[in-house]
Amino acid sequence: MIRERLKLIFIYGIFLGLYSCSYRNEKKTNFEVIFNPAMLEKVSYQMVNQQVFSQKCISCHGDSGGVNLESYSSVLGHLEKIKQSTIKDRSMPKSPYPKLTEADLILLATWIQAGGPETALDGSTQPPVQTEPLKPTFKSIQQNILQKKCLICHSPGNEAERVTLNSPEEMIDSPYGIIVPGEPDESGLVLVTLPAARKLMPPPKSGFAALKPEEIEIVKDWIAKGAKD
Repeated sequence: MIRERLKLIFIYGIFLGLYSCSYRNEKKTNFEVIFNPAMLEKVSYQMVNQQVFSQKCISCHGDSGGVNLESYSSVLGHLEKIKQSTIKDRSMPKSPYPKLTEADLILLATWIQAGGPETALDGSTQPPVQTEPLKPTFKSIQQNILQKKCLICHSPGNEAERVTLNSPEEMIDSPYGIIVPGEPDESGLVLVTLPAARKLMPPPKSGFAALKPEEIEIVKDWIAKGAKD
């Protein structure tokens, strides 16, 4: 009787092991295969860049982090890393930024499955999205720079919350000398973004791309004009 019970337990254990392996393999397969076959001929870099890279990735990566996403040739050279981090591991974008939506993942996976074409394989094109250029106004700087690269740390509950960047008035009144109206070369908002800054912002370890020279010039122009709305 005891022998029969041990035999049953042994057989049950083997069954559970086989079922578990089968489940893991099935889950992995379903997890990875999410591309849309009907879209393979239509996807292009322009489409993926407009919906995914420029909207949810470039503010962090830009030309930093070892994975440049600012040009087609660079993205093409990192297809395996992109596939691993976004589709397989789903570790990108990093918290607290929102994860890619299911539509984002399907589009990205379909494009990678198609070989990462620069233009659609069927020759179709789509009109480029019109983006408003960065201007020397607080609203434009806030939307294109502060919200994307700064407020993740400079907000309540985060490590740099004491240095607030929510309004021109707060930055002008700050004891940290964030903005000196009319004096961009004396303003901390400019000084910490210069390549030679002792404490460069955004910090390199954060993974955010450093401000481009043209972005710094826009910020300087805004401060030089009085740092008003």
